[in-house]
Amino acid sequence: MNVINRHVLYDLWVEDTTLLAQAEPLKELLCRAAEAGGATILHAHFHQFTPPGVTGFLLLAESHISIHTWVEEGFAAIDIFTCGPMDTDKVLEVIRDGLKPRFASVRRIVRGSDSGPGL
Repeated sequence: MNVINRHVLYDLWVEDTTLLAQAEPLKELLCRAAEAGGATILHAHFHQFTPPGVTGFLLLAESHISIHTWVEEGFAAIDIFTCGPMDTDKVLEVIRDGLKPRFASVRRIVRGSDSGPGL
């Protein structure tokens, strides 16, 4: 069995903290990013916090994309996990264009392989 899944951890800090404050614009951005990457969106759920902040989740046929924002710090943590042919670089490009981070960190992790324990 050859199971290789990509998990991208994207931490970013923005100048314009209002970009991280409202659920609906972030939902639209992540949906656009998922579609650009070739993902199939099955369900979206985004929660608006008060004071402003957002936690959001896209359930994908290929796995998921999630976001958590800390508006007061101008920080967002985004996870992109795929077990399919989704183009995670394209997803990142759309998010980067939409949020225009002043600083960002991208970590890519491969999860699962045929070298794991035989079950």
